[in-house]
Amino acid sequence: MDTRLWKRKFLDFFWPPVCAHCRRDLPGGESGALCLSCRAELIPLEPPFCLRCADVSQLSRGFCVSCRNKKFACRLIRAAFLYRGPVHSWVYSFKYRGRFPAAREAGRLMVRHWARFRELLAPEILVPVPLHFRRENERGYNQAEILARAISKETGIPVLNPIIRTRKTRPQWELDKKSREQNIAGAFKVARPGDVWGRRIVVIDDVCTTGFSLEACARELRRSGAADVCAYAFAREI
Repeated sequence: MDTRLWKRKFLDFFWPPVCAHCRRDLPGGESGALCLSCRAELIPLEPPFCLRCADVSQLSRGFCVSCRNKKFACRLIRAAFLYRGPVHSWVYSFKYRGRFPAAREAGRLMVRHWARFRELLAPEILVPVPLHFRRENERGYNQAEILARAISKETGIPVLNPIIRTRKTRPQWELDKKSREQNIAGAFKVARPGDVWGRRIVVIDDVCTTGFSLEACARELRRSGAADVCAYAFAREI
């Protein structure tokens, strides 16, 4: 058994798990991220939104100002939920509090919502957004890879890690929109181009903010010969 799972079970025995949002004890020793009440407050991403980046801040059909009449390496972005309320707490629990089983649960939920987005087509591989190796060592895992592997287990779509992060960047949430684009520029590289040549790919991440990280990954994948690149996140920031 994974040592992280042993550690999680040990902690759950002495400190029973609580809802990541309302902090109430989860009934019956459940290890899920949210209680049923908070889970009912999750807000799925639904139209109207930008057909390319799924931005819901402009409630009109078609493309948002940022995407209109522009070409992108990442053909489209979709997400299971809006990044607000209990979803914010859920992501925080597996991104900063070590509750990596909550990421697996999020990945399984992403599978259930995938069917709502037929425009994602049927990818040949899933590619998680990479962390810099120092940040991954600090955290103990890459949450995007856990999401991807949970999706893979449910769908049979294989997960590959052809992209590496060439430098440690500041967390995107700390920066304004302009600084986020500069922060991520040149931060990714495809280490194994043969893995992506001619393939349809969906890039997986936990949260899409501006979409700059997803576009940067997609750009490198397309340069390495990927036939099509889309992205699917657990949550979309608004």
